[in-house]
Amino acid sequence: MPSRRRTLLKVIILGDSGVGKTSLMNQYVNKKFSNQYKATIGADFLTKEVQFEDRLFTLQIWDTAGQERFQSLGVAFYRGADCCVLVYDVNSAKSFEDLNNWREEFLIQSGGPLK
Repeated sequence: MPSRRRTLLKVIILGDSGVGKTSLMNQYVNKKFSNQYKATIGADFLTKEVQFEDRLFTLQIWDTAGQERFQSLGVAFYRGADCCVLVYDVNSAKSFEDLNNWREEFLIQSGGPLK
């Protein structure tokens, strides 16, 4: 039996407070949805294994609080991130407009190229 190569990918979810980052993560990993809102304090993460062709990926999905007071988590939270998921509320133009700020912050903190 051939051994599968396993790769760990750190994925962080970014967006304003209340846009549904935690709900999105829980729906994807646990296939559960709760309509009760409870603000994330600091950060939390879940893992999910995904197979693509002959490779097994372990997604370490990090959810962060959207409030500015938690942005000091920055360097530690972003360290080692392979990618981010930008989330906004379709009923909030401001949360959509803020995505560019979240993107720029990710690129700065993760050491990625700014384009």
